[in-house]
Amino acid sequence: MISDSAPQRLPKYVSQLRCGLGWDAQAEAELDLDMAVLALTADGKLAAGKEGVIYAGHPHHPSGAIQLLNDNITGAGEGDDEQLLIRLQVVPAEIKKLLFVVNIDCGEEQQQDFSQTENAFWRILDNANQQVLLRSALSNPQWQGITTLFIATLERIETQWQLASCLEASPLNNLNELLYGYLPA
Repeated sequence: MISDSAPQRLPKYVSQLRCGLGWDAQAEAELDLDMAVLALTADGKLAAGKEGVIYAGHPHHPSGAIQLLNDNITGAGEGDDEQLLIRLQVVPAEIKKLLFVVNIDCGEEQQQDFSQTENAFWRILDNANQQVLLRSALSNPQWQGITTLFIATLERIETQWQLASCLEASPLNNLNELLYGYLPA
């Protein structure tokens, strides 16, 4: 498993990845966490404009390489509440990096933040053997006012992919605000 400080290249045999997001809301709050991935070009812009953001409102990349499998709005249930599938062999060549993000839907409007989550996590696995490659804990009492987190990157380096943790709180409040920083000029 990859630590926060050690990016690692994925073995060439890894062809399909699955991301999972899970959480429990504290008793007094119903939180809707959402997972998203931004498909970026070498210059850090969205490869297909707004189509390059895969999230609950746009669950499929046009290439078919990335697909959000479900959208859970309550965190009810055990294990992964939301899942996303990435087929590495069909990711278009112009996509050089995938940026993984988790946000609380309408968090600012509902005065919700990551300090109100319990047992929240994001993970990425080799879909063939279910080996966890990276797992990040997302519940943090210090993240008051934080509704968006940058979780990890998956970067294409020549013919291989490199996975790195970048767990970082963002001052942005929703995916729309995030989107504008990555749109091509």
